[in-house]
Amino acid sequence: MNESKFWSGDKLFDRIVIFILLYLMIFLGPQFIPIGILSNPNSTYIKVILSILYFLIYFLMIGIAYFSYKKHGRNDLKRPITKSNWKFIIIAYVLSHVIEGVLSSLSTLTYHETTSGNQQGLQDMLSSNKLTVVLMIFGIVIFSPILEELVFRGYLMDALFSPKFKWLPIIISGLLFGLAHNTGLNIFFFLIYAQIGFFLAYVYQKTNNLKVSIALHVLNNLISAILMIMMLF
Repeated sequence: MNESKFWSGDKLFDRIVIFILLYLMIFLGPQFIPIGILSNPNSTYIKVILSILYFLIYFLMIGIAYFSYKKHGRNDLKRPITKSNWKFIIIAYVLSHVIEGVLSSLSTLTYHETTSGNQQGLQDMLSSNKLTVVLMIFGIVIFSPILEELVFRGYLMDALFSPKFKWLPIIISGLLFGLAHNTGLNIFFFLIYAQIGFFLAYVYQKTNNLKVSIALHVLNNLISAILMIMMLF
């Protein structure tokens, strides 16, 4: 398909609709339904079924996002992460973490809040029982970064924006990422998630390698998960 036809109005409208559906899939979080049920006393048989269902829902969501990206994405998913990419990942994580620290302090001073609704929800799930801890670690550290990078970076930036756009897709990706993760009215918590989204989008655009933004996302979530578990246990 030539460039002009790819960016024609009807084609672009179709891709916008697909993105909205992918966005709602992530925003509604159907994969967390089994986790919610697991917080109640259940038999071993029910726990096994719910655990399998949790993984199946995640795999289905990732499959849908992967198929969408393969159809409309511009970059090869088989590219490896280079040594320079890892340096880029570390620098981006440190800068993002510094900004997050500043925004967290402003949230405490302004709203007297130290935990976002999204993070509190994750902590509640983690504290329900040991099985949910294991399942949530897989979700937070592995599955969510893959799913969200396929949608917010891969699909959004490739399918909805021409390569000539530089900063606009980064800004839009970050803002929508923040909206999907912030469940309250605290502007600083929104900005915390949005700035993470900005860095993830910037890394993807500069490297044209979705594995790099996935790796940065995994690193961010891994350290956050470790800190949450240390506070809980």
